[in-house]
Amino acid sequence: MPRRLSILLTGVGGQGIITLASTIAKAALLHGEKALVAETHGLSQRGGSVEVHLRMGNVYSPLIAPGDADVVLGLELIEAARKAHYTSENGIILTADIILRPAVPGVKVPSREELLNAIEEATGRKPLLVPARELALKAGGTIYSNMVMFGALLATGRLEGFVDRSDAEKVIGSLRKSENNLKAFKLGFDYCRSACTS
Repeated sequence: MPRRLSILLTGVGGQGIITLASTIAKAALLHGEKALVAETHGLSQRGGSVEVHLRMGNVYSPLIAPGDADVVLGLELIEAARKAHYTSENGIILTADIILRPAVPGVKVPSREELLNAIEEATGRKPLLVPARELALKAGGTIYSNMVMFGALLATGRLEGFVDRSDAEKVIGSLRKSENNLKAFKLGFDYCRSACTS
């Protein structure tokens, strides 16, 4: 069976989802792995829905079919619920425990419980929740939530063989505000190492 890993990243514009996908891909390349990235739907403008496909290993297309994602990584709970059907039979949903209200007036926002139930109905399992906003604030601001989620993802073990911690830290260290980003990454890793089980 081909050795590969497929990650669907989802969130809204302004959360740094494209930076997150690029950072994971660069860490995989540094590790000697092939990595393909495609931003497919939505606009990366602030508040718009964003979906990025990331595939690593023995892959020839960046696009992930519904039911084929090893990981659905959500930076926001509504978007994670929308993309839950992409999760494979043995895949996981790892999501920030954040709900961002759409900018459109009059839109009913589902409750946290409704979103968690929708994810469980679509996948047959509970999502792994990370308090990304709270952890990011400890690193200097909510803008660092994306690196909290990278750390959390690494701690799940799903990146094993594709990205290791030293590769991730080298790439994060090259970002602007590297000290804050590295702190956020470590906070996410430490949180998920003890709290996330798949």
